[in-house]
Formats: sequence, structure tokens, C-alpha cells
Amino acid sequence: MQQIQIELYIVPEARETLIEHLVQSVISIEQLIPSMASYRSGLLCAIMFLAIHGGWAQTSDTISNACSNALYTHFCVSSLSKASGALEADLTQLSVIAVRLSSEVAKPVSRFIEKLKKRNPNVSALEDCSDPLKDTREQLHDSQSELKQLSNVNFMEYVEDVLTRLSGVETNQDTCLSGLKESNVPATLVSSVKDNTDNLTMLISDALAVVSTLRQQGHI
Repeated sequence: MQQIQIELYIVPEARETLIEHLVQSVISIEQLIPSMASYRSGLLCAIMFLAIHGGWAQTSDTISNACSNALYTHFCVSSLSKASGALEADLTQLSVIAVRLSSEVAKPVSRFIEKLKKRNPNVSALEDCSDPLKDTREQLHDSQSELKQLSNVNFMEYVEDVLTRLSGVETNQDTCLSGLKESNVPATLVSSVKDNTDNLTMLISDALAVVSTLRQQGHI
């Protein structure tokens, strides 16, 4: 049987209200379906367990706002909510964290491509993957540095520069995969590269959305 895992992200202030509604829902269901009465104690115990042990992943209003325009909204909220310091971060700090997450993933992806090149010296398309990924790492590093130096004086200049950098590398991974497919390399190789680049593509896309939200607000 296939298991489905669902993560529910709520701001801490909403947890008490949510628990209250869940308890009331259990009672209402029991009134509508008397046969459910035997399950009441078990359901209520489960709700209390989640309340005590933090069974719902926490997020913040700032994270929800930052990810509101992201293409991969849930992925954006999930990745940021789990990042160190993100729950207390303001929008400027979240922008740095979002780019940092992309940079942290770009490093192992780049190393993975380099290993593939050594194992498959005759696949020239891997060289076309290697160079763009090196560029991605450099642009992410520079973007993170610029965001850390934001001030009221340089705000718009630096944010626009970061958006240009992120937009430029957002499709690097797709370019890599397209080149491999056109080279008629084994499907297993293409799949392997795709599996390693998918998260990076989504993280960069989400970072772009977060920085775009920062630009819309127009201040640090």
C-alpha cells in the first residue's frame, strides 16, 4: 500500500486555534455518525500528541509572504522553514537564506557532474553541463554576497543585479539536460543528471521569487 506523507505548515500563533477546530470536528463527526464514537478517544489522543510534540512543521508569516509568488510554493515554504534561522528572519535575511540554500545544493551537483565526466570521457555533452554549473555556483556566491551588503543606499541596484544573476542561471540545468538528450546518451545517464539537478532548479526558482518579493517591498 502506498503511503502519502503530508506536511502542514502553520504559523505558531495559529496552532492553538487549529487544534481547537480539529477537536470540534471530531465531536461533530461523532454526532453525525454515531459509529465513530469508538474512535473518538484515539483521535483526540492523536491530536493532543501532535500538539505536545510539535507534529506540525512551523513556518512564519514572512516565509509565507516570501514564497507567495514562487512557482514551487510548497517546496519554497518547506525548504525555508527547515533552514537554520529562517523562522525568525525578516525578508532580507530570507533572501540571503534562499540563495544560500541554492548555493549549498549547487556544490554537490557540480561535483557529481565532474565525476560523471571522468566515468564517461566520451560524452562531450557533459562538458556543456560542467561549465554552466560552475557559472551557477559563481553567480549564486556573488548574489549571496551582494544581498548581505544591502543598504538603503544600494538597495535597488544590488537587488536588480541579484535578480539578473538568478534569472541568468535559472535555466542552466535545463540547458545541460537538453544537451544530453540531443547527444543521444543513455536514458539512465540523463535520468541520473535530472535527479541531481531538479532540486537545484526549484531552489533557484524559489530564490528568484523571494528576491522579487523583496524588490516589490522596496526596502531592507
